[in-house]
Amino acid sequence: MSGRRSAQLCLSAVAVVAIMVSTSTCGRGGGQRDVVRFGFAAPLEQYVGAETLRGVQLAQERVNADGGIRGRTLELVALTDSANPERAVRVAEDFYTDESVVAVIGHVNSGTTLAAATIYNRGLAAVSPTATSPEISGAGPWIFRVCSSDVDNSARLARFALRELGPRAAILYANEPYGRGLREGFALTLAEGGGTLLEEYPYIEGQTTDFEPYLLRIQEARPDLIFIAGLDVSAGPIIRQARDLGISAPFLGGDGILGLAGQDPVYDGTYVGLLYHPDAPGTTGQVFVEAYRRAHGGEPDHFPALGYDAVLLTARAVSEVGFDRERIRNYLEQVGGRREVFPGVSGLIAFDENGDPLEKSFAIGRIAGDRIELVSIEGGS
Repeated sequence: MSGRRSAQLCLSAVAVVAIMVSTSTCGRGGGQRDVVRFGFAAPLEQYVGAETLRGVQLAQERVNADGGIRGRTLELVALTDSANPERAVRVAEDFYTDESVVAVIGHVNSGTTLAAATIYNRGLAAVSPTATSPEISGAGPWIFRVCSSDVDNSARLARFALRELGPRAAILYANEPYGRGLREGFALTLAEGGGTLLEEYPYIEGQTTDFEPYLLRIQEARPDLIFIAGLDVSAGPIIRQARDLGISAPFLGGDGILGLAGQDPVYDGTYVGLLYHPDAPGTTGQVFVEAYRRAHGGEPDHFPALGYDAVLLTARAVSEVGFDRERIRNYLEQVGGRREVFPGVSGLIAFDENGDPLEKSFAIGRIAGDRIELVSIEGGS
């Protein structure tokens, strides 16, 4: 995706926020009997939030085209948390006190999901599309996610690296829940597989800008690959500065760096872990892919796909048990047990006792221009 298109997404998302805030205010204190409302929380001014919103809206349109939920029109109350934990808590408070909101889709970042969990655990189910930190497994009984944990994702990335790139690795990781979770799982699996961690350095996401001191030490170690455990906001400068120094080792990262696709040719060849790929075998998402193409052009990545799944799963829960918050939570808890598995476009969804999905699909892709080419499927359903 080009930088220009990403910027347009962000401006569009901010405009949506203003509309939905107005809707939320009108519905406070019981709501209207002809609508049902889901909250949606994400950094809407950023790529991850804007793209997830696209999938959430496509799911909303599908639900309403099929007659709504128990005869009610599904509305979204979309608020930005700006990827800021303190703001995420305020957003969660708004949703919790708004009686018309029966469930929440979000948050999309691990740090904001963990911060907001204290509010949702008072009695409002939150289904995160893309919060992958291992810490979320213990976030509480009202927190669910349709993406696999970084415990699983990082292990798959490490096994791919050992098999395809080489055993000698260096790591740069964001010193926050998402980055630490990826780093820990990758390093552990690398060691278990006989690999060697040569160098590793933490950085502050979005604040550290000069990576040259780290990269010079990494250059001296001559790794087979460099693993970035963080988001594209820092991965971009890391890769550019590395190439300027003449470092030719391939880069590998988690799902947080897929926004680099289409921004600059310097990112071409970077390997990316993916929670969904439209070309992956066994997915049931052709209707979703076609709807995304019609609405936005191009191919969807996992942010809209997982947002789409989170809405449709939650809509099915409400359709089955009604508009009571506790009954919705209880239904979600039973998906894959007493309740049937949900066939998402990102794979089959069944929850364990922590609200984590069991054996979700995971893919490895490679950035090629504005596309991410499918390279490997590393297990899942």
